[in-house]
Amino acid sequence: MRPAQEGGGRFSFPKEVRLRRRSEFLKVQERGAKLSADCLLVLALPNGRADALTRLGLTVSTKVGNAVVRNRLRRRLRELFRTRRHGLPRGLDMVIIARTSAAEADFGRLSRAFEKVAADLSKRYPSP
Repeated sequence: MRPAQEGGGRFSFPKEVRLRRRSEFLKVQERGAKLSADCLLVLALPNGRADALTRLGLTVSTKVGNAVVRNRLRRRLRELFRTRRHGLPRGLDMVIIARTSAAEADFGRLSRAFEKVAADLSKRYPSP
């Protein structure tokens, strides 16, 4: 058993819960449902995986800011997903696109936007 799965594994962010291939991103962007909340745009698509993992992909354009701003934003969004993954519907692929207004957003504003998206996703894709 890996150390992340022992005790603290519930809030880990392993490779299995990330969208990593361009084809995975494109599939979600072409066929996924769009949800908007403040400074975030989320595209979600049921992935049909047997393990019912909800996976995350992040898109933060250079229009949002310089590398420092983009990396900080990615870290914050990963943290929101990592700690709130248990409240999201199972078996989804999500792509979160940060709007330019996300550059000025503090963690509280990002958290509220993420919570709104999570609530909308739960309504759209109810758990069985």
